[in-house]
Order: sequence, then structure tokens, then C-alpha cells
Amino acid sequence: MQAEFNGLSAIDGLSFGVVSGRRLDDVRVRVGTEPEFLAGLHGLEITAPDDRFRHAALEHVAPVLAKLAEDARRQLAWCEGCLLEDKTYALTCHVRLVPPDQRERALEEFEALAEPLLEAGALRLLTGARAMELLPAVDWNKGSAVNWIRAHLIPRVDRPVSVVYLGDDRTDEDAFSALADDDIAIGVGERPHTHLIDCRLAGPASVGRFFGGLRRVTTGGDG
Repeated sequence: MQAEFNGLSAIDGLSFGVVSGRRLDDVRVRVGTEPEFLAGLHGLEITAPDDRFRHAALEHVAPVLAKLAEDARRQLAWCEGCLLEDKTYALTCHVRLVPPDQRERALEEFEALAEPLLEAGALRLLTGARAMELLPAVDWNKGSAVNWIRAHLIPRVDRPVSVVYLGDDRTDEDAFSALADDDIAIGVGERPHTHLIDCRLAGPASVGRFFGGLRRVTTGGDG
């Protein structure tokens, strides 16, 4: 991922940001360079050059998820390859390494553990490719993060801002939905399966070539 982003921040007129479901510190390590804007936990935490956003819901959800993670580890101890990713303010059950005939059972048991909290409105459930994630039950997502970033960028550049958003996950559809007519939505890989995208890149290697071409076009160089 690091090589894909090299040199983007130096392009005149372009502001570079990353919107991820991971925690901010995790994304920083993977990106390898500090983007101008960085959103983690599907936008629940965002950093900007002159500001920082942290959703108020994060203050109350950590102990709830800590208890749920403990219960899930016991409940799913039978499932070889099941990974419980504790992000403090989110909890994800990954089954990509689980034998195919056991994946559905593992996800069903994970969801059943969370069902009382889901029904009480304390948590919401996101489903992805061979994963389920629990987050605070608030109306805030990757699309909200895109809108927050746009709102903070416009006063700095003093002109309208167009967004080019690349996404490879079902949760990126929230961001695609938030884009305006002058924005561009680019799907990466086979997911997400949505009508909201303008075009599609084959995968990470194509993303690297896309950014490389963007650098060449805008700088006239070979980078």
C-alpha cells in the first residue's frame, strides 16, 4: 500500500486522504506516509491538518465491546481460523481462514451474541466479505467522513472541491452514495457490487498504476 501513495501529496491541487475501517494508528503504519486527511473506524475518528474529529459515541462503547469480545472468544474457541479483531471501539469477526463449511455457523454465533445489544440500539452490524463488524449504533459512516473532509477542505482552497473515491468493500458504498455529480466513484476488484460507481479497477496493482499515471500526467515526470 505504501508504494501506491508515494508522491500523491506533492501533486499541486490534489489533497490526499484515506478512509478506512481500521484504527487510525493501524492505517498510518500501512500507508507509510501521513495523508492530509485520515479517517478510521469508518469515519468515527478523523484527522486533518488543523483539526481532529472523534465521534462522541466512542466514549461509551468501549466497555460494551470489551465484554462482548471476551464472550465471543469463549463462544468461538471451537472454530479454527476464526479471528476476532478488537479495535476497542469496534469488534470484527473474520472467517476468511475458517473452513468453508464452518463459516456460516461462526458468523451466526457471533451475531447471536450481539443480538441483545443490536436490538437495544447500542450497536450496529456491518457485514462484509467473510466478516461481520460491530460498531456504535450511530448514523455515521464512510460517506459522513467524505462530507466532513470536503467541508474542511473547501474553506482552505476557496473553491469547489471534486472527490475521486476508490473503494473495494461493501462499506465503501456509503461513501459512493455521498458523492456529488462532479465527483468520481471508482470500484476496486470484484467488490463492491453496486450501481453507484463510474468505473472499476481490477485490483491493488491497477490502483498503483492509476496513481502512477496521475503523477505522470500532473507533474510531467516519470514517477
